[in-house]
Amino acid sequence: MRIRLLIVLIAPLVSHAQEKSESTLLWRITTPGVARTSYLYGTVHSKDDRAFQFTDSVLPALDRCAIAAGELDLSADKQMGMALLTNMRMSGGTKLADLYKKKEWSRVEAMMQERVGFMAPMLASVKPFFVLAIMTENDMNDAAGERTVVLDQYLQQRAASNGRRVIGIETVAEQIAAIDAVPLKVQAAMLLDYVDNGGFPGAMDALLDAYASEDLDALMKEAMKAGGMPEQFERSLLTERNGRMVERMDKLLREEGSLFFLIGAAHLPSPTGLIAGLRTKGHTVEAVLSGRSAPVRRVEPVLEEH
Repeated sequence: MRIRLLIVLIAPLVSHAQEKSESTLLWRITTPGVARTSYLYGTVHSKDDRAFQFTDSVLPALDRCAIAAGELDLSADKQMGMALLTNMRMSGGTKLADLYKKKEWSRVEAMMQERVGFMAPMLASVKPFFVLAIMTENDMNDAAGERTVVLDQYLQQRAASNGRRVIGIETVAEQIAAIDAVPLKVQAAMLLDYVDNGGFPGAMDALLDAYASEDLDALMKEAMKAGGMPEQFERSLLTERNGRMVERMDKLLREEGSLFFLIGAAHLPSPTGLIAGLRTKGHTVEAVLSGRSAPVRRVEPVLEEH
């Protein structure tokens, strides 16, 4: 389970108005005084085949770039796993049941047992965000095809197998801190909303259909049908992280080789998104509109362990 699992599925639930986006996930970045061309690609954390329906510009652009830069370097699975185990539990002996009234807890507990089965008792002291993430990932796995890795990890592995450098813009500690900045009561309310709406049936398919059509506006619209996003959550997991990523992307674009940024699609649009942020920094960010290529084959690059 990745820390950023819910960013595309929950973080798009923003309320502020925005200009209509181009129907594409791939954006070309050029910088005054820099000869290199870089790219920004909106990803989704899914193994579903709909996530892998690239236009014919995506993989050639990735293959041309010297560096693939994700939110995290997903090759560090063991380190991320240890960080999760260390930080996903509540401190001070707090139990998940302590965050709810008796009837609320009975509903949450029932869905936990339904969705995660024998794992439910193991989640008794886990922060609500991670409980929600685990249940959502189970939904995604049920709908997934035969792929062994999610989209962003597939693209990072492809870059690495082609001899490209793979880096993370953020650290695991920073992403965990963004989650911890959201009060437990707010996290608990989001989990209860998910439970009381039956996990928002059909929402996953609608989001993935919108993603496959490369329509960021439709992606936002479908996400908003699944409910609102608490202001604290939006600020911590979207707005503040967007600002940090723009600063680091700006530095990389001016100092490093050509980059292919792999960032959750929710971070791209909106007045506080990466596209607007990079333009404010003086970069030209243009939509890459091209035809759709044949679906990528189900062959994931295999990397040797060191």
